[in-house]
Amino acid sequence: MWPFSGKKKDDNARAVISVAAALEGLASVGVRVRPGVSTDDLLFSLGGTMESPVDRVALLCVLGSEVERGDFKRVSDDIWHVDAECIEDHGAYVVLLERFVVLAKGSLPITSLRDFVDIEAGKAWVEFELEGKKVHWDLEVNDDWMDPEFYSRLQELVTSRGAGKQFFIAGLGQDSLLSFGDDTMRQALCKFSGLKFQWE
Repeated sequence: MWPFSGKKKDDNARAVISVAAALEGLASVGVRVRPGVSTDDLLFSLGGTMESPVDRVALLCVLGSEVERGDFKRVSDDIWHVDAECIEDHGAYVVLLERFVVLAKGSLPITSLRDFVDIEAGKAWVEFELEGKKVHWDLEVNDDWMDPEFYSRLQELVTSRGAGKQFFIAGLGQDSLLSFGDDTMRQALCKFSGLKFQWE
């Protein structure tokens, strides 16, 4: 189920850390800035300098978003700051699927993505192909909220493929931080951020 709270207290996460040191620590556990995203791009969102203290959760949110200038490219392919209130029209679930595919780094090789969203009619579905097989999911409509089962089904897909890695998520409210990896990576992000990243 998509979580909407996941904060916990953690002494390590309250320790003061600079932007540079935090990025180095995150890179060591698999969360990296994409090539082509500059320190100036990061600091445009964060403020200060690379030696300024940084809030760990705020940094993860910036890494999981888009550069707030230029061509608005993704900051990182390893973490995603997602707002669950994002389903407004056709194409919304395709956008979400594309981002899940990026996070999964080859563990979710889906193609031929299509969706249908009609909020007023209360109808939504998504289709794609996985290893030559067509998959169709009917989805629940709840205003512009993403159906929590959409995430659960994607988790089942990657788990069934036996990659040894899964999506894990920490709720911040209606928004969440989402990543993909093994339990070592999940625990490292929990320790870094003070958030409770969960498999479900």
